[in-house]
Amino acid sequence: MTPRTPSRHMSSAVSATGGATPLASVELRIAGSALRFLALLALPTFGVAWLGAGREGLNGALAGVGVVAGMFAVAAVLSALAAPHGPSALFAAVLGGYALRLGAYAGLMVWLRPVEAIHGPSLAISAAVVLMTTLAYEAWHMSRSPQLFWIDPSASTPERTSL
Repeated sequence: MTPRTPSRHMSSAVSATGGATPLASVELRIAGSALRFLALLALPTFGVAWLGAGREGLNGALAGVGVVAGMFAVAAVLSALAAPHGPSALFAAVLGGYALRLGAYAGLMVWLRPVEAIHGPSLAISAAVVLMTTLAYEAWHMSRSPQLFWIDPSASTPERTSL
């Protein structure tokens, strides 16, 4: 595989159709996929919270999933803004995004814990499950996107290695 050189203004990746697409669209595509995954995961999370703790459980799950979705959207924007500045800026934004999400999760638990209309355990469990599962999905999806690493998969040809 041939590494690409990122430009200062906007890196480009090769799309499946062969045309150049902004690298930021790769991050936004990954984030969109993670948010769709989160939406699918949210439905059973809401059901379990409602069955387990009633209306307060559902409120807790809604708050937790909503904040997690917001965290993923903010991380996507940060990644898209950092991508044109090269791999170092992108990976700093990704790692910073992970730290931001975990910090926001901890802050959420402290801030919403005293609210009586929200069942605390449902809030904590639903946010943790959705956050960790979606983070794992996002990491898996990123590992399957070579354009994210400034690699043009169409430029590579299979080679045989003789030992």
